[in-house]
Amino acid sequence: MPLIDWTERMNIGIEEIDVQHKKLVDIINQLHDSLKSNTFKEELKIIFTELIDYTKYHFSTEEKIMEEAGYEDLEPHKKQHQKFVNKLLRMKDRCYLGKEEISVELSSFLSSWMIGHILRSDKEYQEVVLASEWYKTHSKSA
Repeated sequence: MPLIDWTERMNIGIEEIDVQHKKLVDIINQLHDSLKSNTFKEELKIIFTELIDYTKYHFSTEEKIMEEAGYEDLEPHKKQHQKFVNKLLRMKDRCYLGKEEISVELSSFLSSWMIGHILRSDKEYQEVVLASEWYKTHSKSA
């Protein structure tokens, strides 16, 4: 059973971002499954590393789009992203050290942050980006 079920209300309406959000949810679900099943430690490390790397890639894409669209609250959004990455890195270190309690804490953190960030923070820039010149030139439907 997945930790996060993707729902249509999580769509931002920016195809590139929605595809990346779905990929992040998939990786989070893989990590959750590996934590639940006591997967081989090396496999867990691979999934965790993939999550961190893909998260950084996604945040970079998202920030570039917000900047090009003229989103005024870009800096606070970037700070949210950096705090998330920093927390992931700390949790990865704890996980690698074999801290058993990390699995429940990590799963809870990932699901609440991901859903909350998409439904609140990312929805805040949605209108600006969808109305921007950037979207008009980059959208397949424009």
